[in-house]
Amino acid sequence: MDDKEKQASINVWGIANIGCTMENPTFQTLVQPSSAPASEPTGNEEVKQKSNAGRPKKAGKKTLKSFVYRAHTDDETNLRLRSLYLGLKQLGWIAEDTKQKNFLSIFSGEETTCRVVWTGDVNTLAELFRELVNRKGFVKLPDGESIWLMVNGRFWEKEGNKEFGNDRLRSTSVPTANKETITWLVKMMNPDLPLESLKELLQGRR
Repeated sequence: MDDKEKQASINVWGIANIGCTMENPTFQTLVQPSSAPASEPTGNEEVKQKSNAGRPKKAGKKTLKSFVYRAHTDDETNLRLRSLYLGLKQLGWIAEDTKQKNFLSIFSGEETTCRVVWTGDVNTLAELFRELVNRKGFVKLPDGESIWLMVNGRFWEKEGNKEFGNDRLRSTSVPTANKETITWLVKMMNPDLPLESLKELLQGRR
């Protein structure tokens, strides 16, 4: 299945994993607020346990800071972040066992120990955040932090759970084959995109 086919199937797959029943998924259930807002991640104990298992500390400058994403309301913030999370999982660009609450925490604006294992191409990861942070400004950086320090601090490379490195991220090229799919994902994070248009994106209609 190529990326476009995965995009087209995210509506059924994604909504079923946000709390809809498989028998009768509806967009109304998709927009229900989650039990924990993005700015207040829960499950710290579980996160710390996972962080201590198979996530060795590395030398160099570290940050516990997270990216900052805010839509017009907390409910919309959670909805758009969950849409991005499900899209990345469906595409196979983040690890299948990535917990939703851990993913949301890296965009919460709060300190976090969570890191997400990136299973896609490093050029795609870098281009996604160039779009989200530098070009569109939908995602903000904490004061005093650079984009590559943040990406390096919140994402692991799939091989050996190790860091990508700031220099490697900075020197990446535009992944032509994935450019359209990145644009599709970035649109989900536009806080001014109407919810009906977001629904269409989740159904694969750009």
